[in-house]
Amino acid sequence: MFKTRFTELVGIQWPIIQAPMIGGYSSPEMVAIVSNLGCLGTLALGNLTVEQIKQQCIDALSLTDKPIAANLFARPNQNIPILNKNSEELKILIPYYQQLEIDETILFNQKLTNLPDLNFQVEAILNTNIPIVTFTFGIPSPDIVKKLKQNGKIVIATATTTEEAKQIQSDDFDAVIMQGIEAGGHRASFLSDGNSGATTHSLLEQTQQSISIPTIITGGIMNGQQIAQHINNGADACQLGTAYLFTDESKVESYYLEALLQHQAETCLSKSFTGKYARVIKNKFAEEMKCQRVAPFPYQGQLTSSLRIKATDLGRYEYLPFWAGESFTLGHRQSAESLTKKMIDELLISISN
Repeated sequence: MFKTRFTELVGIQWPIIQAPMIGGYSSPEMVAIVSNLGCLGTLALGNLTVEQIKQQCIDALSLTDKPIAANLFARPNQNIPILNKNSEELKILIPYYQQLEIDETILFNQKLTNLPDLNFQVEAILNTNIPIVTFTFGIPSPDIVKKLKQNGKIVIATATTTEEAKQIQSDDFDAVIMQGIEAGGHRASFLSDGNSGATTHSLLEQTQQSISIPTIITGGIMNGQQIAQHINNGADACQLGTAYLFTDESKVESYYLEALLQHQAETCLSKSFTGKYARVIKNKFAEEMKCQRVAPFPYQGQLTSSLRIKATDLGRYEYLPFWAGESFTLGHRQSAESLTKKMIDELLISISN
């Protein structure tokens, strides 16, 4: 057992958290394995319906009696953009539809929809035994935070700057996840667009004096030695996502896994796939679209969905987003159990030295 403020807060043995990964990669099997080993597994539920959330929770809870977390999106209410044939957001996508021989009318007739209602998602989780709820992309309303805490839930939010972390702390959250610029997938930013930011190490340093709640560090962390380094520098836990993409339980598509295992490409921040900056393996679509106007999140993802489907069918992977942190080249194919046990061992060895 390795005690920190966070391990004692949530009742786990080791200061290691498996990050939520939207897209089905944070499977209930993975979450349960991580939690059963004394760490904290996290379900990625932000884009799911109430029924899907209930099923994910049931599946995970049936596999473990240890604490697990559920992650939701805390997006502010927004109006669906009104786009037409003259809208720059659509015009820039036309050549890509043509390159993949997709009927352009699909693009112009795309019906944009909002994400599932956060209030209903929270109610679904309140009806489960999930003890920890984490948020990304913003801070939920005070009513939601109050309701979760009144029902005994531990609430955590994600920040990418000191200013965001201070707001999370002042809004009565139990802990904060600090996401460095190296992190794979979507930036959690809500006071900026997230196109820039401090490294994981610098972010921890910046918050040492101003943040008193338990601090979780994430971004570019792939092994136990790195976890030990951040713990020694004042972190209460570390969260890893990309490292778990390599595991059997992530069920990553074969072509995605192949891209990760090549260990050659660079990563970049791009909002061309979903409308929100995310770190992906650099490719043709990300590069060509980086200076273009795109629809906001989540609507850009809906406008590009036909591209991704057709590109997958054709094996044209230069049009697909492969989420990956800067340190993805350190990843290796293995089981979630093997990875987690190895990180625990490395942590203990590094701390003792």
